[in-house]
Amino acid sequence: MNTSSKKRAPLRGSLIASIGVVAMIAVGLILGLYGTSQASTGSGVDGGTVTVGTGTPASVTCAIADMVPGDSSAGAPIGSKADSTCSYNVEYTGSASAWLAVDVTIANGSTALYDGTATGLQLYLKDANTSYLTSSAPAAGTTYQTAAGTASSLPATGIQDLLVSTTAASAGTAVGFFLDYALPIASGNIYQGGSATVTLTFHAVLAGTNSLPGTCTSAGNQCLEGSGFAWS
Repeated sequence: MNTSSKKRAPLRGSLIASIGVVAMIAVGLILGLYGTSQASTGSGVDGGTVTVGTGTPASVTCAIADMVPGDSSAGAPIGSKADSTCSYNVEYTGSASAWLAVDVTIANGSTALYDGTATGLQLYLKDANTSYLTSSAPAAGTTYQTAAGTASSLPATGIQDLLVSTTAASAGTAVGFFLDYALPIASGNIYQGGSATVTLTFHAVLAGTNSLPGTCTSAGNQCLEGSGFAWS
């Protein structure tokens, strides 16, 4: 993992990408149908490309650290917007149509930066059409949509199986994802020196023999296994 941070003042916001430079994810993962993966690197404003087939998840990891109250990335709705958005493309390369989902896993450092409250780290995950994570801070913290379409607080450890689309992806289907973050201005000293690692894992399962449950009706909502449906 390469580390890059801004030094304008102590605890300045930054991103540490698992593969990449200048606090941007720049990842290329090539996953064949039921195959293994091979990694390559790149850089730029658009980040990199995650190409995923069925059967083998593809992950990208960002660590957020060195923030002061009011710091945020460019796409966040609050804060300075002075830091870089973590952006990248996801392309499905399997030979048969598939359902796609994204898991969000959060791991805090020795001092927690993300705690699910309205004063801790806020996360925003979206693509061009769908919001997966959002926040109304300072009123409330980060939320995701349950299978029933109800906004629920994002647990400190993250959430699994957020549906990318109710239309099965075909070979070459690509989606651009953007992960933003903010530390509200009202945050206190409890977060000083805090850090949090956010891992996004994309996975696909064949659609032909694996129909979505009737509860999985909206992109961005959690899509739970059941009625013969199972994520790989």
